Amino acid sequence: MNKKYLISTALLLGLLAAQGQAADAQVSGTTIKLKLQDSETAAEVSGLQTTLATAPVIVDDSFYVPIRWVSEQLGMTMAWKAESRRIGLTAPHAYIEWDLNRATASVNGISVPLEETSIIQNDSLLVKLSWIAPYMGVTYVYQPNPSRVELTYTGPTKTAYRESVYTENIQPNSRPIAKFVTDKAEYRKGEPVAYVDLSYDADAEGLPEYRWIGQKDAFFEPGTHAVTLQVRDGSGLWSEPFTQSVKVTNDTFLTEEQFPWYAKSVGTLAKLSSAAWKRNLTDAPAISSEITERNERLQVVSGVNHTIGQSGLLKKQTINGKVRLYSHHVLGVKESKQFAILLHNPNPTETRHISVSKQGMGGPTLFHGASAASAVASFMTEPALDQSIEVKPGETVTLQRYTLQPGQGFIHIKDMESDGPLEAGFVVTGEFDSIRALPTYAAVTDAVVASSTGASEVKLQAYVKNLTAVSQWTTPAPDATNVGTVYKMRMTFPSKAAIGLRAPDGLVNGTLKVNGKVMQLPEGGLTEQDGALLIYRSTGLEAEITIEWMAAPGSTSSAQWIYYPLEEKR
Repeated sequence: MNKKYLISTALLLGLLAAQGQAADAQVSGTTIKLKLQDSETAAEVSGLQTTLATAPVIVDDSFYVPIRWVSEQLGMTMAWKAESRRIGLTAPHAYIEWDLNRATASVNGISVPLEETSIIQNDSLLVKLSWIAPYMGVTYVYQPNPSRVELTYTGPTKTAYRESVYTENIQPNSRPIAKFVTDKAEYRKGEPVAYVDLSYDADAEGLPEYRWIGQKDAFFEPGTHAVTLQVRDGSGLWSEPFTQSVKVTNDTFLTEEQFPWYAKSVGTLAKLSSAAWKRNLTDAPAISSEITERNERLQVVSGVNHTIGQSGLLKKQTINGKVRLYSHHVLGVKESKQFAILLHNPNPTETRHISVSKQGMGGPTLFHGASAASAVASFMTEPALDQSIEVKPGETVTLQRYTLQPGQGFIHIKDMESDGPLEAGFVVTGEFDSIRALPTYAAVTDAVVASSTGASEVKLQAYVKNLTAVSQWTTPAPDATNVGTVYKMRMTFPSKAAIGLRAPDGLVNGTLKVNGKVMQLPEGGLTEQDGALLIYRSTGLEAEITIEWMAAPGSTSSAQWIYYPLEEKR
């Protein structure tokens, strides 16, 4: 069967996304003969006729050959580095690289202009044969009338310790050996495949890079699947490819939808894109639970992604006892401003005391979205504080102050407790203005400022011991009434199950702790298109599972918690 290879513009931007190899070159010492004719797409490979996608050409008395086709027939490795638009060829006597951005070609790091060695014709890369042949270990004979060449290449005898002959190597370096086995001779569809790595490097340089082709965690089609491994040693030399066959029977162990819940690592994503899964989630019953809202800590929210426009008092509220302050603002005017959180003691005779136990802060910064998520993480994870503040009779103290440049935003979350009534105020002033007593500030009349008295903590006591079907529990989307709420779920005596977090209608971002350990969400948050984030897989022997969650600013979706019971699989 003839093979056609097209080096198109897409190739030059993404050359060698797939690699081919000539089977003849895999035989020790095999001689390969290539016959090419000027401007003709007909060619021969060791006597067999084939057709080229791009014909060789003669330019200025030099014969140019399509390099990808030639290298693949000889069993040599080419690679495309998309981020830098470079093409690399590992030849027997040199490493050659074409840099399309800089229009250069280099041999072992020494560059020459691209036009001296190569041309691009019909969107294909052709290379001057007289220049490339010595590095590839190729001899050739030119014959006129018609103008044609015959290339001869004798492949090296295979050896586990074949040395590099690159001129820059001061000492011989043995190529590493790639080798692996699987834990079973055959697998069912969807059965996890364990790859046991047996690769090594005789020079003990380590193996910093692995290149797999065809490797999968499981195969869902019956048949024989080829899996190939190459390894690179510390000197940059790649091993010969090592290929094993994985046999898959027609019996089913897990379907593609079941597989991630049973077998993928916690912290990875399970896709939920099929119509059956969407119906399953729509019909999933709510987990039977007892929900308790804790309201003893008053939440005071001065703004949620609120744009500051003018100076003055944004909000003032009397606090007494436990309180959580939550401020998230962005400066929307061209001049710099100060934002200050003030505490005022209106009592003329009694001193008030404040103890601060927890806080999370981010900014001021233009990148306040990422900073806000970091502040929530700090609030949820950092050790408890032991700070004390004294507010004398009639006195105003500054709890926190930020200087904001145009476009900058910040977030401030703080848990504290007072031993008596105080006034908490959120004010905006000029950049260099002195902070005055809280009662002297006039309210900003056109500010859209949130005010919250919602629960600071919601506890869920879930009963999951005998659940046999996919179930769910959903925390509401963040709004002005619950932005600072911490949700705590306690699942007692769980059965064997996988637990996932999903964003059903937007973006979910925030801080998640499972059994006291922080779990990372995808960078930028979790969307419906991502599927479900696997956060825990229970064994059925745990007494309980605890989950803590606090949404970060920018989170727009409710958070859906999926409980997926697991059957015994043998």
